[in-house]
Amino acid sequence: MKKILCCLMMFILAISVNAQSRDDIKNGAILHCWCWSFKTVESNLDDIAAAGYTALQVSPINECLEGEKGGLDLMSRNTGKWYYHYQPTDWKIGNYQLGTRDEFISMCKKAKSLGIGVIVDVLPNHTTPRKKSVSQDLIDAVGGMENLYHAGESHKMTNFSDRLQCTSYDMGGLPDVNTENPDFQAYFMRYINDCIDCGASGFRYDTAKHIALPDDPLDPKSPENDFWPIFTGRKAIRGENVKNAENLFIYGEVLQGGKSREADYSEYFPTVASIYGTLVRGGLKSRKLYADLTDWKHKGGKDKIVTWVESHDTYANAGESAKLTNFELRAGWAFICARDGGTPLFFNRPKGAEATQFPGVSKIGDAGNDEYKSPEVREVNLFRRAMIGEPETLENGEDASLTIIKRGGKGAVIINLNKKKAQTVNTQIDLPDGKYTDRANKIKFTVKNGIMTGRMPKEKIAVVY
Repeated sequence: MKKILCCLMMFILAISVNAQSRDDIKNGAILHCWCWSFKTVESNLDDIAAAGYTALQVSPINECLEGEKGGLDLMSRNTGKWYYHYQPTDWKIGNYQLGTRDEFISMCKKAKSLGIGVIVDVLPNHTTPRKKSVSQDLIDAVGGMENLYHAGESHKMTNFSDRLQCTSYDMGGLPDVNTENPDFQAYFMRYINDCIDCGASGFRYDTAKHIALPDDPLDPKSPENDFWPIFTGRKAIRGENVKNAENLFIYGEVLQGGKSREADYSEYFPTVASIYGTLVRGGLKSRKLYADLTDWKHKGGKDKIVTWVESHDTYANAGESAKLTNFELRAGWAFICARDGGTPLFFNRPKGAEATQFPGVSKIGDAGNDEYKSPEVREVNLFRRAMIGEPETLENGEDASLTIIKRGGKGAVIINLNKKKAQTVNTQIDLPDGKYTDRANKIKFTVKNGIMTGRMPKEKIAVVY
């Protein structure tokens, strides 16, 4: 037993080491530590590493509004809500919800020692609507409050297909920052580079499609739409570049729909495959994941996307994904993570009753539930790392409630979504003849003459290689 455990830890270490590079993060899996504090992340890093993640994503680390008496309830009318860390008051590291700059540094240091990259959620596109709470340092840096926002910020966005509205008007009551103001760009650059100096390995840009591309219409206050060339390392602002830009994992929240221009944003960074996530959730709700669900429905291509089963928006805002059960989420994760393409992100839900939005157990700062490190999730994560470069084949069993993702001649992930019955597996595969035990649930399979057979229990995931 000691030898087996030793070999397992060596394998985990081998696939984790050097996971700070952009390609290692891209080819691995990201854990979204939604609303976890820096101290909470640091205390759970050994578990995150053992679960096979190559990166973690933290919630926004900038100074933010201490709304509703500064409470740490995830969702309450009286004591503070999760979305206040999406209401910047300044771009400096540290806030009352997640922790201090020194705590962020300590967390990043340990993550790096375990081969885990740290992705910071950043949001340059807007401030808190409570403008009196905006930092005087920020106001002074941009030359006064009148220079902080776009001219279009005085108008409400009504048409997502109008690119000038989309990139410069007020959205959801959040005042739109003039991200093209060179004074703001220089100030925000100091924040980005401070994050990198403290240990960040990449960034997720919130509301990225609301920041203009170079050929988008110009806001009257904007001299040039050059935010993305600057903050992807292609151009300097006042002599300062993004540090280590060629090795950062950067992706953007470019939700598809309207004139989202995801292919054009993908020239700068991967963007989210939000339509694909919707299709996968539909399959989980119907308990049928069809093998022809191979088209990522994204114009940027499979190598320039971040995928998810659910995001913090589909869970916390719309609540559209909140009714999915823990098994359905694991099954969806197995489906997207086992595939060749995309970089999958696992959203960590709050603790409490499953299929429930905000069950009322976790506070801001706490770790969520343990699903991120469940055996089925962990083994699919490790499978993904072991299958880098292997082509994929997707097929169904007798119906689409049984789905098989095969990777070259090396292995397969099998998902039985059926609630009531076990299903027979009978599929061609290039594995050597012999007996195989799945790594997640110890389900037995036999390979003979290139055919794998076995019996998949109801609501189970098998990982065979």
